Amino acid sequence: MWRAKKAQRDVARLSGKPLSETLEPSSVLSTCSESNGRWMTSPDLTEYGLSFSTEAVRQTTYFLLANPGLNSTVLFRADILFDTEAENETQADTQEPQPLPAPDVPGFELTRTVVRRLIPRNSQLDRPLDQTCHFYEATLSAQRSESTRFLVVYTPHVSGMEELPFYHPLLRSLALIYDSSSPPVISTKPGAIGSRAEPEASSGKGVMSIHFLPYGTEPVQTRLERTLSKLLDVQIRITKHRLNETPATRSPYAPIKDNVIPRQRVQDTYARLKTKYAADLCTRWVESTEPSKHVFEDLGVAAFLVELWREMYGCVPLDEQQDNQPSTTKEEEFNDSLKSGSVSNFPGFVDIACGNGVLVYILLHEGYSGWGFDARRRKTWGIFPASVQQYLREELYIPKPFADELSSSDLTSPNLGLPDSKVKIHTATPPTFTPDTFIISNHADELTLWTPLLAALLNPSHPPPFLAIPCCSHSLSGARYRHPPQKKAKASQPASDPNVQDKDREEDETGQGKTGDLKALRQSKLAASDPGNSAFNKSSYGSLTDKLVAVAEEVGYTVEKTLLRIPSTRNIGVLGRMKGLYYGGGGTSGIAGKGRKEEDEEKEEEILERVNEIVRKECAREGGVYIAAKGWVERARGLTSGGGIAHSHAHA
Repeated sequence: MWRAKKAQRDVARLSGKPLSETLEPSSVLSTCSESNGRWMTSPDLTEYGLSFSTEAVRQTTYFLLANPGLNSTVLFRADILFDTEAENETQADTQEPQPLPAPDVPGFELTRTVVRRLIPRNSQLDRPLDQTCHFYEATLSAQRSESTRFLVVYTPHVSGMEELPFYHPLLRSLALIYDSSSPPVISTKPGAIGSRAEPEASSGKGVMSIHFLPYGTEPVQTRLERTLSKLLDVQIRITKHRLNETPATRSPYAPIKDNVIPRQRVQDTYARLKTKYAADLCTRWVESTEPSKHVFEDLGVAAFLVELWREMYGCVPLDEQQDNQPSTTKEEEFNDSLKSGSVSNFPGFVDIACGNGVLVYILLHEGYSGWGFDARRRKTWGIFPASVQQYLREELYIPKPFADELSSSDLTSPNLGLPDSKVKIHTATPPTFTPDTFIISNHADELTLWTPLLAALLNPSHPPPFLAIPCCSHSLSGARYRHPPQKKAKASQPASDPNVQDKDREEDETGQGKTGDLKALRQSKLAASDPGNSAFNKSSYGSLTDKLVAVAEEVGYTVEKTLLRIPSTRNIGVLGRMKGLYYGGGGTSGIAGKGRKEEDEEKEEEILERVNEIVRKECAREGGVYIAAKGWVERARGLTSGGGIAHSHAHA
C-alpha cells in the first residue's frame, strides 16, 4: 500500500491562512539587481531550528538539480547543459543555451552557474524547459558568532508566463535561502551534480526559506501554494536522509542504478515506446489485472533492452532505421520487418515464461526478431495480430539435465506423465533456439535459476548473454523455496549443507532471527523489502537475486546487477555476459579465438561439467536429480491444466 511521506515541517508554526494573506517582501532579495519586480516570501514558507550545515544544504541542492522528479512526478530528470564547475568545460557549442545573466545580490558572492533542461515524462503533454541556476554564498559576522548563507536562484528561459509548461510554477524566478548559525563544513570542491557527498550535521540552528518573483500582480493560486510548500518540505527531507545515512545503513544497491545504460537513454526510449504503445494496449486489455502496471512495466523492460542491444550489437530499432523511408502503415511496416529479418546485427531473442506476451509484442514491432513461450496461453495473446501470435507459443520447458535423467515412460506415465495435448515439450536444444539467442527471463519464477544454466546448455562453448529479472523464489525443481542469504562457507561445515541453509533461512527470515518485539520485527520486515536499505539482501527477493548471481558466476558468467526503471518492487535486472566474447556486429559471430576447435571442445566440456555439478548440488536437498526432475514434471502437469502457480501473478 502506498504510504504518504511524513511531513518534515513543524505545522504548529504555520498560520493556517492562505499564502496570499501572509506574503511579505523578501528582505534578502528586495535589493536584487535586474529583478524587474518584487521578490516575495512568507513566514509559512520558512522553517526554523534546522541543524544542517551550509555544506549539507548545498550538496542536497546539487543532488536535486539532476533529480527534479523528487519534487514533481511529471518530470523524468534534468540534463545539465552548462556548469561552471564542470571539468573540461567548453563553450564551443553555440547551439546549447547560454546561462542567463546573474543578478547582483548585495552581500552575496556568485559561486556557481548551472543551466539544466527539465525533461518531462510525457513529451506530448509538456515540453522540456531550460533553466539557469545561480548559486551564491555570504558570510556575515555578528559579535562572536559567524553566520553563513547559501542562496540559489532558479530562472526559466521564457519571455512570458504563457510559455511556462504545466510542471513549472507560474513565476519569473524562484529562490531558496539557508542561514546557518555555525561555520560550514569545509569542502575544497563542491563535486559533480548528483554525486554522493559526505556532509556533516552542525550543532547550530538554521533557517530555510523559499522566495519567489511573481509576474506582476498575478494572484497566488492554491496549486502554487502547494508547490512552494512541497519544495521546502522535499529539501528538508532529502537533507535529513542524506545526513542520517551511514555506511552501515547505506544500500548496497545504490551504485547499481543506471550503471549499465545511462538514465537519459533509457528514459527517452521509454517515453517514445509509451507514446507509441501504452494507450492502445491499455484500451484493449482483456485480463482481470490492472493493465497500466503490466503494460508500463514491460515498456520499461523493452526500453532497457533496446538500449542494451544498441550497445552490445550496434543495432537500432525500426523507427530509427526508417526515419527517411517512405511512410507505411504500422502493420505493413511490421510485416516488412519480419520478412527482411528485422534489425541488422541482432541474433534474436527468446522470452522464457513470457506471460501476457506484451514484451514480445513490443520488441517484435520495434524490429527485433524473436519469440516467447509459456506453459499456458494468456487471453492477451488474442488481442495481437496473427503475425505476432505465431511468435507466442504454448510450450513447456523440461531442462536438459532433467530430461536426460527421466525415461520416456516417466514422461508418459498416467501417474506422472504430461497430458496428451497441443502443448509442446522441449529441452532447449537446437533448433528450438539459435545458439546465440539473447535470453530474457522476466519474472519467470520456476525458470529464474535455470536462466544461466539454460544459456550455458544452449551453446556450451560460447554461452549467449541473458537478462533475468527475478520475482518469486523457487528451487531448481520448481518448488517454492526461500534461498538463504549468500554467505561464505564455514570451515567446519560447507554452506551447501542443507542443514546450514535451513538454519540460516530460519535466522534471516526477518533479519533478527527469533528475537525482537513486534515493532522491531515489523521495522525489520519493512527494511528488508526496501532496495534502498542494507537489510534488503536478507529478504527473500534479495536472497533469490544473490543466488541467481552466484549460479551464473559459477557457470562462468560475468554478472552485472542493475536497478531497472520499471513500476515494480521486483526491479533488479541480472545481466550475464561471458567474459571474452565479443557481441558487436552480429552476436557471438565475433568470438575471440573461434576456429580453435580444441579450445572450444575443452571449454564446452568444462561448462557442461559446471552445469551438471550445480544441478547435482542444488537438487541434493530434494533427494537428487531424479526426484527433482519428477517434481518438475508433476508441477508442469498443474501448469498445463490451469492448476499450479504458473506465472499469472507476475505476468497476467
